[in-house]
Amino acid sequence: MTQPSSTTEKGVRGFELDIHVAFVDRLPEAQAVTTLRVLDGFRVDLYRPHAQAIHREPLPEQGAELLGGGVPSARLTGPLRDADAVRAGLAALLGGPARYVEVGVRGFLRSAGGQTEWMPWRRNRVLGRGDTAQVGFEEGVRYVLE
Repeated sequence: MTQPSSTTEKGVRGFELDIHVAFVDRLPEAQAVTTLRVLDGFRVDLYRPHAQAIHREPLPEQGAELLGGGVPSARLTGPLRDADAVRAGLAALLGGPARYVEVGVRGFLRSAGGQTEWMPWRRNRVLGRGDTAQVGFEEGVRYVLE
């Protein structure tokens, strides 16, 4: 699995697998990266709360604790190489730390400056957590597994 990164090829267009994973509880960064290793070979962007959303709150016996920290969700993008491996990874995530997963093959246009414009989803399909075998990877269709 590649390290968390937002690096992309500039000036290209095409289709990529776009996966959003929301965790049940916020995970420490190292644990989030380890958890996402079931989906190998994708660029990973860990979403973190804005610095102003993280604050310290005094606890009676321990002083102050950092609230709002950790990684609540992540995005993985890249080419679809092995659909069965992705389905197996989705099943592993949904059987463990993932609250829900959104996955689909999505069109994009990346400018020479590196800005990515994603095409809107044409259709959404909502499936149960155990229905990963029904994920079809059609272009423009987002599958929500919850």
